[in-house]
Amino acid sequence: MRRTSIGRLLGALGLAASFVLTVSGTASASPPNWSMTVVDLPSLAANGSGAGYRVTIHNGGPSNISSLYLVTKTQNSPAFVDSPSQGTCSSPGAGALSCNFGALTNGSSVSVVVGYAAPASGTSFDPVFQGNTTGATFSDAGHSHGDTLQDPNETPTQLTASRDFAGGFALNQNKVSTDANLGKNNVQSTSVTPPEVGLVATVQDGAGVGTFTCSVCTKTLFGEWSKVTVGHGESFGIPFPVTLLVLGKTLPKGVTADSIELVHVLDNGTTQILPNCGTGELTTSCVTVTPVGSNYRITGLFDQNGRFKGMG
Repeated sequence: MRRTSIGRLLGALGLAASFVLTVSGTASASPPNWSMTVVDLPSLAANGSGAGYRVTIHNGGPSNISSLYLVTKTQNSPAFVDSPSQGTCSSPGAGALSCNFGALTNGSSVSVVVGYAAPASGTSFDPVFQGNTTGATFSDAGHSHGDTLQDPNETPTQLTASRDFAGGFALNQNKVSTDANLGKNNVQSTSVTPPEVGLVATVQDGAGVGTFTCSVCTKTLFGEWSKVTVGHGESFGIPFPVTLLVLGKTLPKGVTADSIELVHVLDNGTTQILPNCGTGELTTSCVTVTPVGSNYRITGLFDQNGRFKGMG
């Protein structure tokens, strides 16, 4: 073969190889078949309380995800980080959330619960969670290659400054209470002490709670209905105290501390009447009633959520 023909052949082969390398170099793997859900814990919280989130990422397969990370747009440090179902997350107070879940196999899911101190003012808060395959943060501005994921239905936690609502995500076991300054425009206060941290703990009273019919009540109801939410409706092995402080002027004529009882309407609609413990010790089957000036404090121990109201 002539020298010129050999040169042309080698040139053509080189061009073809270059084309193959170029095409293979720009090719990228398909995005993972994954999904993310972010659940607010709870959807409504009081300003300055806690705002929690359960984040779950599912790998729909058929391929494994070799490396999976979770970050947030907010640079606020979380105040609570539960142990994830796999992998590790940064500790509370150690800066913006950073989780390294490792490999997520086909058909598997990973979840973690994170809690933040909600702003003392404003109407909403949203950390904006992102899963990715590189560990890059939002501040990376898209310079890192890799796939990212967010929950398209993620909603901000709504915040309220209402004095008839208190609590949110329990960052500690401090008592949660609505406004205890009673008067004509605030006839009742409600409080609960969460049995543990890392769960929803809210109280509400006033018109926003609504009204309920008590077909088994034999005495006159007084005050307002109170709503207590601890956790997600599950029963707790350790009862938590619920207290109603009721303006004395709302009680029916002739009612005394000894004759006051408490109505508890469970979330499933079952109604319980808890009698007065009298001089006995407080148990889960009765309530204590204590005069506070001209008002009355009613306290009971409960292991389930519900609505509460005084009766006498």
